[in-house]
Amino acid sequence: MGKLKLAMVAAMSLTNGIGKDGGLPWRLKGEMAYFRSVTSHVAEDEKREGARNAVIMGRKTWASIPPRFRPLAGRVNIVISRTSSAKDLGIDPESKDVHLFASVEQALAHLAAPQSGIHRVFVLGGAQLYRNMMSLDSNVATVDQLLVTRILAPQYECDAFFPEFRTAQQYKSELDHANAIAGAGQVGSEQPASTLTRQEWTQASPESLREYLGSACPAALADSKDMVTNEGETWYQYQLWEKTG
Repeated sequence: MGKLKLAMVAAMSLTNGIGKDGGLPWRLKGEMAYFRSVTSHVAEDEKREGARNAVIMGRKTWASIPPRFRPLAGRVNIVISRTSSAKDLGIDPESKDVHLFASVEQALAHLAAPQSGIHRVFVLGGAQLYRNMMSLDSNVATVDQLLVTRILAPQYECDAFFPEFRTAQQYKSELDHANAIAGAGQVGSEQPASTLTRQEWTQASPESLREYLGSACPAALADSKDMVTNEGETWYQYQLWEKTG
């Protein structure tokens, strides 16, 4: 049996901003529906055998979900916390829908077990968990895909960030694309704190993303050339990044 393959999921600004004051800087109903659909979608043949997807999150991300929506429906919720108990976090220790682990290693061992019935595994954050997973060195699992919702415009102020995974050239390509979509003056030109010196991730084509999503692909973007859409004044693009090599 090969390594468990993980995909990290995040909506982020051009400079990888993902949060502000413990919450999201934006409110995008379409993007939230996409997130729910993507992380819940299981191929029909596996669904008939009882397979579900798993979502991994840190304590703060779990706590940021309104109690009435916890655990996230239709998915196995995995919460990582070294210090909090199930009682602290309002988790039923007998539940089959949510499990608390003290470390990423314990969680991955649980998910990799043959009897787990897990189809796909998604990492939901927050920032510290993203950083830990980007540098994951494990015999059990590997992170090989990033499902990014890139907020192209306008600029949003953020105080939490996804780790940089692009080279300077890749960042410039995204900036140029955002300017072409949103128009001059709508997109900031601030350089990320640090870009990679060599390419480690490659952005997949829209066709590859649609193939990955299957029936979870938003109907309005089924034939989209670049998977770009908007809600009001906010423009964003659905992306799939794959580990190089």
